Amino acid sequence: MPRIVPLVVLLVLGSLPALMAQEAAARRRIATVTAGIGNTMGWLGLQGERYFADERLSAFLGLGYTPVMDQGDPSGPTFAVGVRAFTPGVKHRGFLALSASQLFVESGTDDPRRLYGPGFEAGYQFASRGGFTAMVGAGLGYAPGMPEGKDKVGSMVELGLGYTWRR
Repeated sequence: MPRIVPLVVLLVLGSLPALMAQEAAARRRIATVTAGIGNTMGWLGLQGERYFADERLSAFLGLGYTPVMDQGDPSGPTFAVGVRAFTPGVKHRGFLALSASQLFVESGTDDPRRLYGPGFEAGYQFASRGGFTAMVGAGLGYAPGMPEGKDKVGSMVELGLGYTWRR
């Protein structure tokens, strides 16, 4: 009987890392905050995201700033709003996003302006069990306010680092 006690203790201690990993994997994402660049980040800004539907869907809001790159460029606060659908995964997930964000900066005119429109993006999210999160994405957007004769379709990018809270 005394030999069984150390064996049971050894088995319990040996299984703790596996049990803890299962528990961490079972913890669901609640929200993510990332900072970075890109259309859905508000160009240079922050993005908050809330998960629902068993973490397979999320809604996000990006708030940022468009800096002046060239003389005559418009600048100022920028926003983005959208939804994402994710592939399954604990740490590594792909996503598709539908959003409304700033797509173009029109300069060199009497009335420089920033043009918003809908966009579609595909990307990748890494969210470690400890919370560190990285996102990257690319896609296309459509700016209906572009003047005639100019391309209304533009590219979208996203690159962000942040933190994911789990419960």
